[in-house]
Amino acid sequence: MNSVPHGSRPAAVLAPAPRPEAGAPLVRAQPEPAARLRLVCFPHSGAGPAAFRRWAQLLAPGIEVWSAVLPGRATRVQEPFADRWDPLVDEFATAVTTAVPGPYALFGQSLGAMVAFEVARELGRRGNGPVHLIAAASAAPDVRETPPVPSDDTALVEEIDRRYDGIPAEVRAVPELVRYFLPVLRADLGLAASYVYRPGPPLEIPVTVFAGDRDGTVPAAGLEGWRRHTGADCESHRLTGGHFAVTDHEDHVLNVIRRRLSG
Repeated sequence: MNSVPHGSRPAAVLAPAPRPEAGAPLVRAQPEPAARLRLVCFPHSGAGPAAFRRWAQLLAPGIEVWSAVLPGRATRVQEPFADRWDPLVDEFATAVTTAVPGPYALFGQSLGAMVAFEVARELGRRGNGPVHLIAAASAAPDVRETPPVPSDDTALVEEIDRRYDGIPAEVRAVPELVRYFLPVLRADLGLAASYVYRPGPPLEIPVTVFAGDRDGTVPAAGLEGWRRHTGADCESHRLTGGHFAVTDHEDHVLNVIRRRLSG
């Protein structure tokens, strides 16, 4: 297992937000005609495709970034939130197969790590699997635990503070944003809580995992447990920080991703 000290995020100029087709489950952040590989990214709870705008610029031109859009946000805001795993996994597996040129890898953070894992399994069953799986801020799927979601908004915010380092201050400062994000977070955390691991053959692709050393949702055994889910190599990285340590260590994380996807 690798570990790095706490670091600060570098400044970067953001390009205009992607404008995907309404209802599209996958968004290409920016076209990279010379890309040798595509990285399909599944965001953490409450997030949308904008979560990976920086990555699209920082990984270009060799890696083209695609972002998953879960129902109920961004261009899919008119759709009901996802509350069942099988249809969601099937939708994203089909979208990857039809829209993303190969070869491709999958990345997922927190809830997104579970979605990416299940999509990787489904794509493998279809004979069109990814070349690599990268998971962040999530224990291995067979030991991951997510508590029931509080019905009260105040209790929900307290739970988010306790488990996930809280709602960002810039969001809390704007009541309209809080009113927008709480239903999204509630739905996503409910989806995470409903996840049930179903045993099956391990993946046959390399896996890379990241977690913060103060992230209580990913104990050491949960991070190393990812090794059980691949017949190839699994490289783990323990970062200094909490649930969003991959954001704090963006430079390091992207360097690891470049190296791991260069083979």
